[in-house]
Parts: sequence; structure tokens; C-alpha cells
Amino acid sequence: MKKLIPIGFTIIALNYGCKQNEFTTFRLSNLKDTSFYFQSKLLHPTLLEISISGYSDNPFVINNIRLEGGKIDTLLKMDWYGDTVIINFKRYKAAAGNLTFNCRTY
Repeated sequence: MKKLIPIGFTIIALNYGCKQNEFTTFRLSNLKDTSFYFQSKLLHPTLLEISISGYSDNPFVINNIRLEGGKIDTLLKMDWYGDTVIINFKRYKAAAGNLTFNCRTY
């Protein structure tokens, strides 16, 4: 019976550790420097995932990561250890576009 306790604890720990939030979606059609905020539903998130799709006429910057213009369909993953999530968008050279951001924490 003592061998079952560590196995049960491991299953609970894996379930808790792999839990993720639902997507939070932001849409941006007027490209200007801005920030998006949302609250993570996880107690201690460790990973931020940002899926970006759409179009931009020139390069732009998301959380200090530069992305080239044109058709955008990319996934960014970065360490994140706070309950409040901040996504910083800087238009850099972009003037026109339509972007959708799907964000979640793990």
C-alpha cells in the first residue's frame, strides 16, 4: 500500500503542473504602440504562449521579439512567472495590418 501513495502524488502533481488557461484573444487592426493585459487563472504560471496570425505591412515587435511583416502565422513561447500577463506591441515600422493574438499560460 505504501507504493501507491507516491504514484498517486505524482499523478496529482502532473495534472496540476500541466494545467493551462483557456485562450485570451486580442485583435488589433489599428497598428499603434499598445499593451494588452490579462489575469492568469493559474496559481503559478511558468510559460506564456502567444499565437499571432494576420497581416502586417512591415516588421513589428512583441515583448521585445521582432517579427517580419507580411502574412503572419507564428507561435511564441516564453517564460512567464506572474499572475498578470502583459503583452507589449510596438509597431516599429508597421503602419497597416490586422493581427489576432491568442494567449494563454501554462
